[in-house]
Amino acid sequence: MVALAIFGLAAVALIRLQGVSLASATTLSDRGHAAIVARNQALEAWVSATPPGPASGSERAGQRSWAWTRQTSPGPDPGSIRVAVTVAGDGGQIIASDQLLWVKR
Repeated sequence: MVALAIFGLAAVALIRLQGVSLASATTLSDRGHAAIVARNQALEAWVSATPPGPASGSERAGQRSWAWTRQTSPGPDPGSIRVAVTVAGDGGQIIASDQLLWVKR
């Protein structure tokens, strides 16, 4: 009887652990897709022939659309612009971000 109770507790613990593992995998996947969106938007600003400005929009990655926001500020060198991109989740929390310097070529 005691062995059956111990086995039952172990089985419940394994089932709960599996649920946590699945939730963690989903979170990692979401962060990966958000990071890809942030990098894409930063690189689009970087390859622009004209100085980039603030912007926002959405981009599809994975199974959903991601809201992104691009902010700009003066860079450390004359003529350079710091470009910062953030990607937000459904609740508005920032999931990923990226930044780089745009320099006129």
